[in-house]
Amino acid sequence: MNIVNPIPSNMKELLAHYDANGHLTMQASLIGQRSVVYRIKDYSLKVYSTRGKIDGEVECTAISEMQNYAFVPKLYAYSSGKCVLTQWVEALNLRQYRDTYGHIPPQLLNDILTTEIQQIRAGYQDWDVIQYENLLWTKCGEVKRNDFWLCEPIGSKREAVEEKFNRKIEQIYNQDWSGFEHIHNYFNRHGLTSKDMREALDQFLSHRNGLSLIG
Repeated sequence: MNIVNPIPSNMKELLAHYDANGHLTMQASLIGQRSVVYRIKDYSLKVYSTRGKIDGEVECTAISEMQNYAFVPKLYAYSSGKCVLTQWVEALNLRQYRDTYGHIPPQLLNDILTTEIQQIRAGYQDWDVIQYENLLWTKCGEVKRNDFWLCEPIGSKREAVEEKFNRKIEQIYNQDWSGFEHIHNYFNRHGLTSKDMREALDQFLSHRNGLSLIG
């Protein structure tokens, strides 16, 4: 078990016990899941099944390498491919947030694109099929994420991927939405109206000069 940040001694003992006996891994395997998440006070313990071992290895590495970014939960401990202990994130997906608070997150499009470029700069990219689906927003409107197993390392392609992303930003500034079906479909899946989408775009465009993610 690798301890990354200080945790109480009883938590260390608990993790060592789980790591040694493999009971939670077996339990996750028996219910047919790749992973199971347990809340322990202010911590989130994610345990990987035998089937999810490789997913767990990728996720532990991704979380560790993106700790400098605010949308990534704080990492406390991990056993690669077995389990990972992070802070518990109290947040909602896009549909839940809008249904709960009656409006979209205040920096929606900026949040989506900022997390995307930060992942790219850390050397990762999401599979297109689930892009943005793992984003969550807190009550205060801060963007978070608690699932990283579909982050794909991009290696030597990072510079090319970042250049492609910057071209995409320029398209948005020019209000050219061709090739942005994935964002539009994501908004539709979460029940956003055309008014919501216009609001998200207007907010993003209003901060063009101060946007730090492309600089």
